[in-house]
Amino acid sequence: MATTRVLKTLSIYRQEGKEGVVVDQASKVGEAASQDYKAGAPLEYTSGTIEALATGGADTGLVIGIAAKDATGTTGAAVPYYEANDYNLFEGSLINGTNAYTLLGTEIGTAYGLIDSGDNWYVDISNTTQKKVVVVGLIDPVSDINPRVIVRFIGSMQARVLQS
Repeated sequence: MATTRVLKTLSIYRQEGKEGVVVDQASKVGEAASQDYKAGAPLEYTSGTIEALATGGADTGLVIGIAAKDATGTTGAAVPYYEANDYNLFEGSLINGTNAYTLLGTEIGTAYGLIDSGDNWYVDISNTTQKKVVVVGLIDPVSDINPRVIVRFIGSMQARVLQS
């Protein structure tokens, strides 16, 4: 029987290869002015600072990681995040634009874009032009609505790509 899941923002699923959260200190690079993102937002470098991807997920910037904490709103503040690299896996809810989505099980291996809704970020199956992540596993059973899946950031969309 299908279960309708509560949509949840992006979060870390499994972290390997490093000792935990990366923190960019204010003395190196810090939070951009007037940031109001929430934990789970994908982050990018912009003009020497860190900010959330542009609203709607249409941003073509390279992702450095997923925010581990909410923004402080203070320019230059340290930014803790889980790094987007080949080792770290993230979980995300699948959504079809702004509509609920039913898991088919065929999503594994497919790349999708991201979308924000309010302060939460989801994997948008309708966005196949600004691909950021690829589905590598299922968390919820096939036929569930608003399912959680395991994703990793595509190498060409990682700011700190480990691939040679």
